[in-house]
Amino acid sequence: MAIFVITFGAFVIGIILIISLKKTSPPTPQEQIHFNKPSDVPFYLTDRDAFKAKCVEFMEKFNLEYVHSVWADDHELELAMNDETPVVGGSYIALCIIEPPGQTVNAMKVKGFLDTVKGEGASRGILITTGYFSNEAINLIEDEPVELVNVVSFISYLKKFGIYEYIPEPS
Repeated sequence: MAIFVITFGAFVIGIILIISLKKTSPPTPQEQIHFNKPSDVPFYLTDRDAFKAKCVEFMEKFNLEYVHSVWADDHELELAMNDETPVVGGSYIALCIIEPPGQTVNAMKVKGFLDTVKGEGASRGILITTGYFSNEAINLIEDEPVELVNVVSFISYLKKFGIYEYIPEPS
């Protein structure tokens, strides 16, 4: 008799869990960007040097002064910036990741960057990518001094600031 009671209890609990799962909504999908043809992709989303220049220009629009940068590898540019604003200013660290468009930055990469920001004592960190962030990565930075900027947000900001077009520097 006890086996039937346990089985029935497990069945009822299973049904309750299934019903409660249906009431939770899936995470909202990130907005995607699509280009009609390969020539429509801005040059700075595929070229390292142009990407670096655009990232620095982007950061300067937030009144951050460029200090120095270093390529950590072929795809990751680390930027050091300063904000001289009294009281709220400080040092900022940016990680600019140039990947083939559509790639996803995972939570481990974001966690590593967050640890770097805290370890360096920076006021804030900004992670910019030519791709997207996983949902775990987005959830990880809640209430943390890090901003995530995916390709859609990056292009939107560039257009808003009037710096979307790429103008090569004269050699």
